[in-house]
Amino acid sequence: MLLENKVALVTGSASGIGRASAELFAKQGAQVIVTDLAEDDGHETVKRINATGGDSIFLKADIGKMSEVEGLVNAATQHYGRIDVLFSNACHYPEGKAADVPEEDWDRVISVCLKATWMLAKHTLPGMVKRGGGTIVVTGSVHSLFGFTGTHSYDIAKAGLLGLVRNIALDYAPTVRINAVLPGAVETGLWDHLGPEEREKIAKGLPLQRNGQPEDIAQAALFLASDMSSYVTGTHLTVDGGQTCGFMLDPD
Repeated sequence: MLLENKVALVTGSASGIGRASAELFAKQGAQVIVTDLAEDDGHETVKRINATGGDSIFLKADIGKMSEVEGLVNAATQHYGRIDVLFSNACHYPEGKAADVPEEDWDRVISVCLKATWMLAKHTLPGMVKRGGGTIVVTGSVHSLFGFTGTHSYDIAKAGLLGLVRNIALDYAPTVRINAVLPGAVETGLWDHLGPEEREKIAKGLPLQRNGQPEDIAQAALFLASDMSSYVTGTHLTVDGGQTCGFMLDPD
């Protein structure tokens, strides 16, 4: 029970990594606030948690907007009394090169994938400091470390998260710890357009020869959210099946 008596807010938890993490956090003793724009799927996450003896509520919010982030944190704090663990996980992933990305898409990606973590931290940090402790986990990506073709604004947003993590770690240590988890090729809803052959091709290009699952990232998020990582702050944990080790040369 690594998160016993903790209250955890998990964004983007209607599906994928967020849902897997919300469920795992609850199994480890946390009371969990599930938040997403996908209302029906968010309620399904809560239903799954509560059906196994957990304690969870759903709060709909657009975490790309300051007013809704503030309302979310206030509502969560009013219900459970505090937030001990923040997992900023939600993302927005349109494709496009620099000259092709519409301004509204650029702004939305930056708001959801980068600015949202600052906005969430802005409204949760004062309570954590007042209570004398807290942890923040951020979902970055292997895109935080390397550029990929056709994902211009997403790459920039995810890279920016690493600077934000370092800055908050410096400003709020030793009271609050913050770290990022960087997923690689993980099969979430973003992969719905990929067929079995395409997925297998991606897996064969990874040292561990399989694509990641949301549960793989949830385990890493639990490590960073709990006291198992009590001497870790301001850094990132890459969970990518070895993708960023380097290029694999085909022995044939």
